[in-house]
Amino acid sequence: MIAHEKLHEETLMAAKREKTATLELLKFLSQVEDRRTFAVVGYDSMFTYVRDGLGYSGAQASERVAAMRLLRKVPEVADGLKDGSQTLTSVAKLASHVRRENLNCQEATSLVLETANQTTEALEKYLLGMALVEPPKVERSKIISAELTRLTIDVEEEFMVLVRRVRELRGNPALPLSEVFRHAMKEEIRKREPKAPRDSRIPKEPSKENTEKNAAADEVRPAESGLKQSGGSGAELESLKRSRYISVRDRANTHSRANGACEYIHPVSGKRCGSRFGLQMEHLIPFAKGGASTAENLRAYCPAHNRLSAVAEYGKKKIKSFFRPRMNKPSAPSTEI
Repeated sequence: MIAHEKLHEETLMAAKREKTATLELLKFLSQVEDRRTFAVVGYDSMFTYVRDGLGYSGAQASERVAAMRLLRKVPEVADGLKDGSQTLTSVAKLASHVRRENLNCQEATSLVLETANQTTEALEKYLLGMALVEPPKVERSKIISAELTRLTIDVEEEFMVLVRRVRELRGNPALPLSEVFRHAMKEEIRKREPKAPRDSRIPKEPSKENTEKNAAADEVRPAESGLKQSGGSGAELESLKRSRYISVRDRANTHSRANGACEYIHPVSGKRCGSRFGLQMEHLIPFAKGGASTAENLRAYCPAHNRLSAVAEYGKKKIKSFFRPRMNKPSAPSTEI
């Protein structure tokens, strides 16, 4: 049996290895985000990549992504994680405060150094005392039975006004919040769910006159495949005077084929993204290079893979100017459901 002193020494070494491994992981995650590797291998966000791709829980993934982003902004975080003056949890809490208060690099660095060696409880109190913006409570979901889940969320006063109005319209001032939400969500899905194409809408046969006009136009219109290969000049594309409009039928056919999920597939592993958030229409042959806005040339991509495709086509430097940094939103009072 190992002596107590020896066991203690080996445990200390294991703890040091764990801290070193955590720091190494954060550095790898920083590269994954910078190079958008998470999107290339089929994930729609860093959170999804860490949770599903690396096998962490949701809370663990959130901590690691937040800590990685603060490490990028404040390199001194690495020293704190190495010597134990900061923990992964404390760094994640600092990252949330820095983001919420929109602190610059110098302010964030000072905060990290000031809060070294504090317990989690002491750190939370310290950050609450410094906060200019009231920190929102964490949204939580807890399974309380086989059929019920309890949600705790933060909402604005406007939200509660809307709830009261729905209750008025439904004629029930005591209508449960779950019923209000269910009704609102069904309405939202009904309005936004891509409609399946109607087979009854069979396009009419083109008239002989239109057929002749199209044939004449084809003689002077550059081939789309040629535009894809050459890149197409701005003058050529302008002369075509094409519309970016995507017809309801083509959009519906694309969504129907995608089954409401991102169609990006990693070329090596074959993993499909499958995200159902914020799907956008992506042209296989870019519109600017002669690509048609038809279902055959369209794919339903999540924002991450739409951007990845654009970067691959036009380069990171050019595409970067089209994306704006996220703005922090103010917090709101809490309502428990």
